[in-house]
Order: sequence, then structure tokens, then C-alpha cells
Amino acid sequence: MFNHEEYRLIPRHRSSRCRHDHTGTAIVLSFVLFVSVLAWMSMVFMSQNQCFHKTEQWQGNPISSLSWPAFETSSDYNNIPATGFFSLSPNSTRGFLALNQVVFGIAGSVDLWVRRKEFVRLWWRPDEMRGHVWLEEAVLDNPNLPPVRVSEDISRFSYTNPTGNPSGVRIARIILESFKLGLPDVKWFVLGDDDTIFNVENLIRVLSKYDSSEMYYIGSTSESHSANTFFSHSMGFGGGGIAISYPLAETLSEMLDECLERYPRLFGSDDRLHACISEIGVPLTREPGFHQWDIRGNAHGLLSAHPITPFVSFHHVEAIDPIFPQHNSMDGLRLFMKAMRTDPSGFLQQSICYDHRQKLTFSISSGYVAQVFPKIVLPRELERSERTYTAWNKLDKSMEFDFDTKTPQRSYCKMPFLFFLEDMHKAGNMTASIYSRDKRRDNLKKRGICFSRALPQDKVQKIHVVSKPMDEYWHL
Repeated sequence: MFNHEEYRLIPRHRSSRCRHDHTGTAIVLSFVLFVSVLAWMSMVFMSQNQCFHKTEQWQGNPISSLSWPAFETSSDYNNIPATGFFSLSPNSTRGFLALNQVVFGIAGSVDLWVRRKEFVRLWWRPDEMRGHVWLEEAVLDNPNLPPVRVSEDISRFSYTNPTGNPSGVRIARIILESFKLGLPDVKWFVLGDDDTIFNVENLIRVLSKYDSSEMYYIGSTSESHSANTFFSHSMGFGGGGIAISYPLAETLSEMLDECLERYPRLFGSDDRLHACISEIGVPLTREPGFHQWDIRGNAHGLLSAHPITPFVSFHHVEAIDPIFPQHNSMDGLRLFMKAMRTDPSGFLQQSICYDHRQKLTFSISSGYVAQVFPKIVLPRELERSERTYTAWNKLDKSMEFDFDTKTPQRSYCKMPFLFFLEDMHKAGNMTASIYSRDKRRDNLKKRGICFSRALPQDKVQKIHVVSKPMDEYWHL
């Protein structure tokens, strides 16, 4: 069936033209395709041609094919929007937010900083960002990392939790100590851990939705049901990042120390901060793009089915397997970050399309993986995260998670073919990415005596994807 040397597959994200419900109650596939005169799908064979062709765009759904007008690529890189700031509209001062108006407070410890500073290095921009790493002891500063500050002495505070660590008090006070620095022109304080990785552009986009002159406490809960039950279903988990508006930080600065004395039995820093913010009467504003990532093992199921929301952060990177099987953990994170920087707004957004003739389903998680299922799989099923991982308590049943999951596919023949990201770059005002076939999955299928005529391994080695940028306001 694949008797042509090259085809081009170009997705369109579901959030731009397809039916899209921002409340997350209804999701329809969308997948933009540039096709050559002879075919709609881009399967780049081993003898591939890397040039781009002017093509026609169309979208397929599980039932029918609907045509869309073509759009053209451009070599004008000025069309790529700037990422240093974001505004809801040209006339809105409320929505304007510059990166240097956010102050980061990164919680760390001297013992772990030696290795975890490499995680911070992945996303920190020393010439554009403001913030500090807060440790219990002084270490040498590095010009490519946030300045290090030593936390104030906490010995005067009572701590009576039998299983926790008093460092929870120190870390809870980072918001207070950051505010007391008196930095000018601050709209937001963002808290995270030394193993938290931020998608900086999306963080700014998300915070720009809110009026920073009001009190806001923004973040997300844990993926783990037991963690939410133990701490709170209305608490922002600090590993995924917590954003606190300037007025709320100011109010906290006036009462935090006194408040902390009322909660000596709490476990850590997140629950202490949540308790004191609750006394002020400010609820958690949930943003699902903040990811605590209370999981262990293979994160594939989460990364391949991200919800339609900007990917802002993730955490616990040392507790998961390497993101890309062809790389070690650190090299995989570098490739992951390259994709995130290349297309921050579209990063990990899922695109879906179908080949009815060969009964194939394509699901692409931008910047991570292209999955090709040997049958028609409907969007509702593709949206659910496959439990390739365990919860933080090392259990893997569906009841352990506070989001939609599904049981991993046990049949080798029904498993999708996997093509993991090899490279991603800008091509004019488009984003081009290459996904390479995972030989391990092919070996599993051979073991199960599963052979597909649709995707012969000796010919189909790579998938090239060219995508149009997301609409600037798609997340609103």
C-alpha cells in the first residue's frame, strides 16, 4: 500500500479548528494534514527526502473526511510570536505580563542541589528571569542558575509531626522571605522544587488570564488519590508549582509566621501554606497544566494523553523512567525541553486522525510520540491515560488516580506502533518534527506473531509532522 517514496503528514491541533470545549466536557479530534497529490499520509521511508512541498490540507474523523482550505508555509520567522511576555489583548493592561514580573522561589537542600541544579538549568534563563534557590546552607553561585539564598533560622518554630521533616517549615516560609526582598515591579511569585521543570512561556500565558491585583492561589492537586486524601483535595501541590499573586503574598507576609505556629502537626510545606491561605479565605484556582507528577515508572501514558490545556510544569523527574527510550534520562530531558521551547503552546497537545482504508488511527502527542493503532480508536478512548505507571504509593489500580485512566493493552497485536521524537524545529511559520520508529515495540509484536501489512518495518521508519502554530488565545 505504501508504494510511494514519501508522503507528508501535517497535524492540526484539536484546539484550533475542531470542536473544542474549554471546560473539558467534550473533545473532538482534529488533525490537519498536508498531503501530496498522490496520498494524505506522510510516512517517510528510509530513502526519504527532507524537503517541504506545497500541499493540500484536510481533516479526517472516525466517520468521514471533511475538507479544509489550504494554508501555506512561510519563511518569515518574524511571524513567530514573541514568548517573553503575553497580553490578553492589545488594549488590555490587566492581561499583560512580562517574564521578569514573576519571581521564582525554588526550594532545595544542600545535599540534593549538587545533582538537581541540572534540572533547573534546563529551564532557567539567567538574563530574563528573577528568583532564588533557597537552601539551608550557603553554596557557590553559578551565573547560569538562580542565585542561592540561605533560609532564615526556623528553630523557634514548633514541629511535632512524627513522620515528616522540619524543613517543611523552612520551605513554607520561602514566599515570606521572597516577598521581604522588596523586589520592584512584581506581579506574581511562583514556588517550585529543585526537581520541578517549568514551561516558561505557558506559565506566563496561564498567569496572564488572571488579574494580578487580586488575591490568587493557583496550582493543581496531585495525580494520586491517596495523596489528595491525606493532604487535601483543595491544596496546591508545590512540586507542580504554585503561583501566588502579589496581594496574597503581601497578606501572607503579615501573618504567616504566626499562622505556622498554629499547625505544628502538619507534614510538610504545601499543607502549611494551604492552611494559612485558607485562613485568609482564598481558594485554590485549579490549572490542570501544573503537574505534581506523583507517579513512578513509565510516564508514557500521561505524556501521550495530555488534556487540552497548556502544559506548564512537571515534577519528580528522578522517579520516572527515561522519557525517550533511545536516550538516557538527562539526554531525554534535553530533547524534551528542545521540543517544549520550539513549540511551547502546542507542546504535548494531542492530535488524532484516521486512515479508513487501512483501518489505522494516528495519535500524535506533539513533541513526544506518534502512535499508530492497527484499528479505529475513538477520541474518547484516546483521551484516557494508559496506566503505564504506578501511583506514588507504588499501586497501579484505577482507584489510585484522581483522573481518567485505562488498563494497559495486554495484546501485543492491539498495541500501537510507536514513533518517538527524534527532532523538532521551526520551518518558517510552521513547526516540523520527526518521529522515529521504536524497535522494542516491533520486537514485542513479533513475539506475539503480529505482522501488519500497513506499516512494514523495512519501509516505514519515520513519520514527519508539520504543524501550524496554535492560535495565540486557544487556552482562554
